[in-house]
Amino acid sequence: MKKKTDLKKLEKRRKQVRGIGIRLLLLLLFIAMAYGANNRIEVSEYTYETSQLSFSFDGFRIVQLSDLHNKIFPKNNETLLREVRALEPDIIVLTGDAIDGKTHTDIPAALQFMEQAVQIAPVYYVSGNHEHAVQQDIFTQYLEKVKELGVRYLSNEAVQISTESGQTFTLIGMDDNSLQANILQTLTADAKDDFQVLLAHEPQYLTESYAPSGADLVLAGHAHGGQFRIPFVHQGIWAPDQGLFPKLTEGSFTEGDTTMYVSRGLGNSAFPLRLCNHPEIVSVTLRVVK
Repeated sequence: MKKKTDLKKLEKRRKQVRGIGIRLLLLLLFIAMAYGANNRIEVSEYTYETSQLSFSFDGFRIVQLSDLHNKIFPKNNETLLREVRALEPDIIVLTGDAIDGKTHTDIPAALQFMEQAVQIAPVYYVSGNHEHAVQQDIFTQYLEKVKELGVRYLSNEAVQISTESGQTFTLIGMDDNSLQANILQTLTADAKDDFQVLLAHEPQYLTESYAPSGADLVLAGHAHGGQFRIPFVHQGIWAPDQGLFPKLTEGSFTEGDTTMYVSRGLGNSAFPLRLCNHPEIVSVTLRVVK
């Protein structure tokens, strides 16, 4: 009887050990998956064809980085910078939330990245909702340092981007607090060029604002790809201002004559984890067709 009891106890212990082992294995797999989902950068490349530009812009490359949220990628951002350099951008655009204004504000981290980015190509930057969550005096000091680094901060402004031959297109940068105002209509109406690229942090205004303005190309972020994505179906779970199962979280969208590319972004905010949702760099190559 004692021998049978001992065997039962031994088998029970074995099951417990197996159970612990399986749980540890699943935990390790989850950690590995989570680390990859938050640190393995993907590059999404788009080709935008237009007849509105001169041939001097054929092959012109815009690299978009969005929603960094103070994140520093491994080896002092070298993994991120290496990907950007490899794309050989003509300009780099930051479409908001370079800093995090709520849970882990780290202004030096954002400035450190910008200092490195301007060595690759000219950098243009618009605010996101998190820039406006920072205390006003701190934000003012931050912007002064951003400009000292050589980054062009655009707040409801339009600038002309030119080639060596002197041909231009208009780059419009919208302040995140002005996306629903009529300012965009004025900026596009006053633009000196037929071709206009709009930097606007939040994607959900495509139909009601961006497309009616006449902007040709819009670059946006904000939605973090839906934070958690359902594998294989490219569907995010939740996004700010869009709610559950949002539509505008990544990829290309067209409304009338306006095309919008939405970046999944690079960092995290209130919830510190992405799942099935790798950080993303967006690269747009302009192709001139006649």
